[in-house]
Amino acid sequence: MKTTQILASAIAALACASTIQAASIIGSINFSSAAGGYVTLQDSNGFATNNLAAATGVKSWNFSETNADSGSFLSVPGGQSVSFNPSWDFSTAAPINPLWTITGGNNFSFKLLSSTILLRNSNFLFVSSTGILSSPNFADTPATWSFSTQGGAKDGKFGWSSVATAVPEPGTPAILCVILSGACLVRRRKTI
Repeated sequence: MKTTQILASAIAALACASTIQAASIIGSINFSSAAGGYVTLQDSNGFATNNLAAATGVKSWNFSETNADSGSFLSVPGGQSVSFNPSWDFSTAAPINPLWTITGGNNFSFKLLSSTILLRNSNFLFVSSTGILSSPNFADTPATWSFSTQGGAKDGKFGWSSVATAVPEPGTPAILCVILSGACLVRRRKTI
């Protein structure tokens, strides 16, 4: 019986060790255009548009930066430059990897998997996206990313804001670790 207990404890320890290797990303980070920054929106033909109701994507990003953060993103200073994929179609069917990247700190990036326009009219545009946040120091983590802009364009330029929020979920190894640890304790109590 002791051999069974030792074997079960070893398996539980290995399962737990594999879950400790990389933590999920937690928290959120906000983006906007820096001083003099803006986005240019595009219509369904890929042409720049000043009409929010006709916007189907972003044609270009100019001078994007971080401006607030929490959780795992605390290592990213406010005003940190953000690199965006040159263009983004809101109804994209194919992943964009990465949609954005922050260099410095923990080198975070966001792989866009899907986007949905939640509100679009002549005064406001709000797009919600799902994807995967990545960093060399963390485990890849499911996330949401929202983008919004409002009002009219000035010389074809829109101000904007966005926020990425990590949505960590317990992985199978973590659940297995809890189950095996519990089984070892129950087994140990029965034999005492």
